[in-house]
Amino acid sequence: MAVVAALRTGLLSFRRHGAGRGASACAPGVREAILAIALGLLLSAALGLTAPRAAFAQSFTYNPRPPKPPVTQRPANDGQMLVQANEVDYDYNNSRVSAVGNVQLFYNGTSVEADKVIYDQKTKRLHAEGNIRMTDVDGKITYADVIDLSDDYRDGFVDSLHVDTADATRMAATRADRSNGNYTVFENGVYTACAPCKDDPKKPPLWQVKAVRIIHDQLDKMLYFENAQLEFFGVPMAYLPYFSAPDPTVKRKSGFLTPGISESSVYGYAVEVPYYWAIAPDYDATFSPRFMTQQGVLLQGEFRQRLLDGSYQVRAYGIDQLDPGAFAGQPGDKEFRGGVETKGEFALNDKWVWGWEGVALSDRKSVV
Repeated sequence: MAVVAALRTGLLSFRRHGAGRGASACAPGVREAILAIALGLLLSAALGLTAPRAAFAQSFTYNPRPPKPPVTQRPANDGQMLVQANEVDYDYNNSRVSAVGNVQLFYNGTSVEADKVIYDQKTKRLHAEGNIRMTDVDGKITYADVIDLSDDYRDGFVDSLHVDTADATRMAATRADRSNGNYTVFENGVYTACAPCKDDPKKPPLWQVKAVRIIHDQLDKMLYFENAQLEFFGVPMAYLPYFSAPDPTVKRKSGFLTPGISESSVYGYAVEVPYYWAIAPDYDATFSPRFMTQQGVLLQGEFRQRLLDGSYQVRAYGIDQLDPGAFAGQPGDKEFRGGVETKGEFALNDKWVWGWEGVALSDRKSVV
């Protein structure tokens, strides 16, 4: 059937701008864990799943540590280990160095502060105890009671840890085991990307995920949660036996976004499952098919590109309706319906921008 096109406000704009540029056209990159869990909310409600009675020992009640004494500037990454402490003992028979009291250790860009540190030169193992604070080259800070690691920090374990990353995400666990310099397994872990409340730091965060095990793959930059439950303000809301999400360092990653559910008298029940495709650093796309019980599948797609002086986007959608009669007497009473939308904005200088916005629809007028 021929499509009747109606061009609405196909205009070329030319206006004065403040000091800003065109907004970024790229979809947000990092997928916080809450996006990945939304599907679990739907599944839990549909299947009647309940959370297991596993005990989660960790929680973000957040008790700030007292201020540490100023840390000496880290030396250059020269492969040598520097130890400063109130007392340093060397066991010549066992080739073991023990440092006690206000210990500060620097090695390959990482600093370790603790009450006591023991380094075994034969096994190349580092053991720290008491008020531990470890800061790596990326700004990630790990607090713990006990740390036992190889001297290159590739293998070992940490007891009672709390991790703060540079981008304000937090993680806690009763124990963490690290292997191959890439995998870290957190037992009874808690994860959140919410900063602590300024008025009441002990208050539970807006949302957090608790899991029996959280596996962090630093090579693929992914987090895997096993037997997890989602909490809002400390109240459990959903249970998921398994799900995964990109770690906080990921800004843009291809994958499924939060699904949506809707209902209408003309198209019945509908489920929309968006998929985000990070094609390149400067452009991306989103595909959002909507599956409807009475009208079939509505195909939707959007392409965005950001250039040096601005950005533009193009959105297209269409459907071959199963029951056009549901729109009898309205412009939507046809088998095929669709449309194309586009808009863009570019900067001529720091004061003027130009752009466009246009819509072409198969319907003569929009239907609410």
